[in-house]
Amino acid sequence: MSDLVSDLLHLSDDQGTDAKERRRQLIDRLIRTLMEAATVLAPNDDRQSPIPVLRLIDVIEGMTSSIADADDATFSAIVEEIALLLRTLERHRQEMARFTVH
Repeated sequence: MSDLVSDLLHLSDDQGTDAKERRRQLIDRLIRTLMEAATVLAPNDDRQSPIPVLRLIDVIEGMTSSIADADDATFSAIVEEIALLLRTLERHRQEMARFTVH
């Protein structure tokens, strides 16, 4: 997750791209991070499949242009919700790791 924050900070420093392109890059990075989190939750043994997360990723991918074009308040709200989902997935991964034999 700290890599994501670092990347987001560097995106805002990139003066060679316009705001819409930076937003698109941010959404693309969030999608990749969500995909990585979903693969950690991939079905092993009897655990539930992360189908809702995969559906959400698909929706976000399909709406990337619309999200990038959204007004500032809407864009910020969407990014905050994605960040909340990422934090929740990370907490879930940490909880499940306690029960995993290494």
